[in-house]
Amino acid sequence: MGLFDKLKKPKMPERVYEAGVIFFPEEDPKKALNQVEELFHTEHQGDANSYTLHNGDMEIALLACGVSEEGDDGKYASEQIQGVGGYVYQVKTELVDIKRNLFYHLRQCKGVFRVTYSFESASQAETKEKEKQIRIPILQITEKLQGVVTFGNGLSLLDGQGRLILDKEGKSGLEFYMPAEKPVPDGWISSASEESLERRNRSMALLREHHVYVTPWLPLLGEKEEEPGRTAEEVCGRAAALLVVSLYSECRVGEKQSYKEAREFVDPIIESYGAEEFFSPEERKYLNDPDSTEQTQIQYAWQYENLWVMEWALGLTEDLFWPTHICDVPGSVRIMSQGCSSMKELLAAARLRSRKELLDQADLIYRLHWACVDARVMGMPAPGGLEEGVVMERHRALFWLAGCDDMCLWDEVDLST
Repeated sequence: MGLFDKLKKPKMPERVYEAGVIFFPEEDPKKALNQVEELFHTEHQGDANSYTLHNGDMEIALLACGVSEEGDDGKYASEQIQGVGGYVYQVKTELVDIKRNLFYHLRQCKGVFRVTYSFESASQAETKEKEKQIRIPILQITEKLQGVVTFGNGLSLLDGQGRLILDKEGKSGLEFYMPAEKPVPDGWISSASEESLERRNRSMALLREHHVYVTPWLPLLGEKEEEPGRTAEEVCGRAAALLVVSLYSECRVGEKQSYKEAREFVDPIIESYGAEEFFSPEERKYLNDPDSTEQTQIQYAWQYENLWVMEWALGLTEDLFWPTHICDVPGSVRIMSQGCSSMKELLAAARLRSRKELLDQADLIYRLHWACVDARVMGMPAPGGLEEGVVMERHRALFWLAGCDDMCLWDEVDLST
């Protein structure tokens, strides 16, 4: 060490200031502060929605703001939440499922912590180390509140474990991301039947397994397992009608056959099942219309999906696959033609599933349909690779099978979400 180095004064520590924002679902600032107090076993001072943590020269100051507040704090919370939601929405990324679920998480956020933190540092190395230390309690707060945090320029959003959810480049450190699930109010739960609530909870658990977010606020199916449902005769008749409508549509739109040619193909099938009595009014109208449009024919060709569900309900297949692709169309026809080519044979082979199983699947598909529709409304693809057309038709079939909406007629199944 030279003489000059010996005489040089050590660098005096300087105060480093940084900022961040935590977004969380709790809309009451005082309740959010209470959770922070529980975390660190201390109390904030005064009536203000603020809280300060000290550790040596390190300080973290929190100001809680909720969208329901009046004045500047409420305005700040609303602006921050709307701003970060808009930012996430416009990020270009191939990780669409992560982006969508992060957007859902931010959409349910009603409160924010404005975070300012500072410490003394005399070198870049010390700054880096203290930055790492001081972020630990901030991340703990984020985790406690089921929130999302951003530091500095706000271009990277992190979870409570400090993992990157999404940044401005559309990158993430996660394989998947699921929003926090805000509990529904006790009053809402108490008004529901135990059966309906358990059914809903089974659906939600399965959706989480597939990393598909669905709002917990959707209505419950009120139908009861012990109540009479569809009979095997009804379901067999519906399967026969769907087989005819599907084949007729394929003849028209796929094979480009004339009305006469298509009817000549399906009429013997109608006779073998006695299917004429099982057509719905809309199906009968369609089958008797020589001038149906190509669009209508395409729509009815989707009835293969409904046919597949009927075959599953009758125990003719075990494969009620996760609806990310269309059914095995030739396979659905083979099931009916090989050993079930008449109503007598079909009834003999049928083993109708329990109403409990049908209601479970109806509840699940209703929630999956909501996920598809909500994503489409937001201008995003359906989550988890779901095929919305398959989901919609399965919604129709399962609601009819389960006897939802007072055992409504086929043409009257409510597909709203």
